Amino acid sequence: MKYIIFSIAFSLITLLSVAQNSGIKQVNSLQFRELIKNDTGALLDVRTSSEFQNGHISNSGQLNFYAFNFKNKLLLLPKNQPIYLYCNTGYRSEKAARYLIANGYKNVYNLEHGIMDWELKNLPVVVDPNARPDTDNKMEFAEYTKLIDSSEPVFIDFYAPWCGPCRKMMPLIDSLKVDYHKRINIVKVNVDASKKLVKELKIGGVPYLALYDNGKLIYSKNGELTRNDLIKIFDNYIPKLP
Repeated sequence: MKYIIFSIAFSLITLLSVAQNSGIKQVNSLQFRELIKNDTGALLDVRTSSEFQNGHISNSGQLNFYAFNFKNKLLLLPKNQPIYLYCNTGYRSEKAARYLIANGYKNVYNLEHGIMDWELKNLPVVVDPNARPDTDNKMEFAEYTKLIDSSEPVFIDFYAPWCGPCRKMMPLIDSLKVDYHKRINIVKVNVDASKKLVKELKIGGVPYLALYDNGKLIYSKNGELTRNDLIKIFDNYIPKLP
């Protein structure tokens, strides 16, 4: 028994030690702002050039996470300086941070919830003069209010073009549009094209899925769902709706 207790205690200590020494420092938007304001480390946006042009943190460099030579270029960052990374939601930048740590970097910071949270906190971004805003599936707040006030149940898929789980769900969302035709209005909203709406609704990550009835939110979920998950949700709520 003593041996078992000792083994459990040792495992817990080991896990805690690994977590504390992982090297990545997850920080919120306000902490991130103070760090980059008072430090001379490398500030890097790991989104695409289009995302970067449509709103980035001042003085940040840009390196596309999806580029084939991304990892090689990432390792050109100096090891003797702090590294500050961000993307839209913190997902891509965390993966980049883990790669840096695995390659000997010791002082790596990640903006935990990305520039979406940064903008929710009303912190400043720079928009390039030559930026071409994304307009696909754009929605303004007035359109959104009118949409959800409909007597027909409304399901909204808030997505982003760069979001892997969002892209994975697109075909199944399209198939459900057909299967639930005239029973539920299924709508896609591009968060990159609808930044004012996202700010009003305080959406901090995608995919974000929401089901409304007469303007009332009756179900919501942050994160990926399977087709069967969505069918269960629809079949659970729709028969209850007038």
